[in-house]
Amino acid sequence: MARMRVGFVGWRGMVGSVLMQRMVAEQDFTAIDARFFSTSNVGGPGPAIAGSTAALADANDVAALGAMDAIVSCQGATTRRRFIRSCARQAGRDTGSTRRPRCA
Repeated sequence: MARMRVGFVGWRGMVGSVLMQRMVAEQDFTAIDARFFSTSNVGGPGPAIAGSTAALADANDVAALGAMDAIVSCQGATTRRRFIRSCARQAGRDTGSTRRPRCA
């Protein structure tokens, strides 16, 4: 059985860093293929998880996010709203609404 591909966005912030610590402590990363996304450090080194440090992917790349089975977002409300609007625009679904559109 293939392992679930999980993308993490906002993992360096206050909430995300606590989540990361707990997932490492519980060895949750051994059960998934984790990919880390960034809006400010694309291509930089990701966190050292299970001895591997993969380059950070672009959190604005809807296709890369869409390749994930699940996305964990620990972004603040303002960043999350901006991200959702960007995602909707790229998917051709920007209606100007404040409702959260589905991006995939």
